[in-house]
Amino acid sequence: MDDAVGGKVRNTCVLCERDQKTTTASLICTTCDERLCYDCSKNHQKYALGKHVFVDINNSDYVKTLVDMKGYDRCKDHSRGFVYVCQDHNKALCCDECLFNNHRKCENVEKILQSTTINGQQSTSNEIQRIEAAVAGLASESENNVKYNEKQANKLLTEIDNKKQHVIAMFDEAKTRIKHELSVGNASDKARLDGRKVNASSVKSELEDFGAVFKQVLEHGNDNEKRIINAVSESIITKAHIRLNEMKRINYTVSRTLEWDPQMICLFNMNSLKVELKVTHLPGPSQGVQASGSVVNTRSLVLKQEKMTVLKKEKGDTLYTCVSGLTFLPDGRIAAIDFNNQKCVILDAGLQRSGPPYRFKEQPCDVTCYGNTNLAVTLRYEIFFINTI
Repeated sequence: MDDAVGGKVRNTCVLCERDQKTTTASLICTTCDERLCYDCSKNHQKYALGKHVFVDINNSDYVKTLVDMKGYDRCKDHSRGFVYVCQDHNKALCCDECLFNNHRKCENVEKILQSTTINGQQSTSNEIQRIEAAVAGLASESENNVKYNEKQANKLLTEIDNKKQHVIAMFDEAKTRIKHELSVGNASDKARLDGRKVNASSVKSELEDFGAVFKQVLEHGNDNEKRIINAVSESIITKAHIRLNEMKRINYTVSRTLEWDPQMICLFNMNSLKVELKVTHLPGPSQGVQASGSVVNTRSLVLKQEKMTVLKKEKGDTLYTCVSGLTFLPDGRIAAIDFNNQKCVILDAGLQRSGPPYRFKEQPCDVTCYGNTNLAVTLRYEIFFINTI
């Protein structure tokens, strides 16, 4: 007989399978719907509660087509088939070893066949399909986000290049203007200095010519010529002094420096360019994500459970549970405050108890998470800090 996925119907004893044996089943317990070998059927009837009816496994009127569970029906920790469900731990599935190691003190443990119903499977199937569509949409959105990040990075780098080119352009413009002003100033100074040089040469030449005549008259001239040359010398010397003083007036050196804008001076005094990358986390789509050409409302993608009691009365508790505070840690754990019983309980992502509770000497009011592993619990007159590592 073929099963729903194309394989053969399994005909091994389920009890032997739990001990990793492959004994061929010869009977089926119609009460528990379990395949059993002849030896295990005796123990099954002896230890399992209730009345049990066995039929031959070859009875075609009862034998059902079985599907390959792909390991979902087996405990990952012990490689044994699931047999029990613990209501005290959020309907946790347990094999025999799980039951012995972790759930011996639990009060509400039942066999799966006695506690589990198959109602709502179509609803679960629809919910899985909706989640799959949402996940596909998120994957597509993630790919688009990667492309957006790359585009945004290129845009930011281009912005820096544009700012750089803008500053370089301003420097080039300032350089061109200063170069022109230097050229005009140097040309003016050159004309002034060239004029002074020519004037100085002219005065020197005139004094040399007059000095030669004055010497000749002084040595060989008569008294009348000497009187005349003395009178002329006063005029020549006066004019020479006037021209010399004029040349001294324009005898200066031009010093040129650059006067920078105070804002530019601040920039030059910086050891590095004060440009920082600002990161802002924008919220995701509020109406849903696009998947397979349709919009999926992500707000409804939460598996609903009508009733779930996580914090239950345990040893040391004197009153009924009263949850007054709740917070989430970054790793997915949950911290819950039980006001009446003066404790803080840590739950893992699967809503299973993570370690013993933290108990206080007075009623805790609320709790919040800070950092990655730290909790702050408010009491009446103080704040109590807990490290959850």
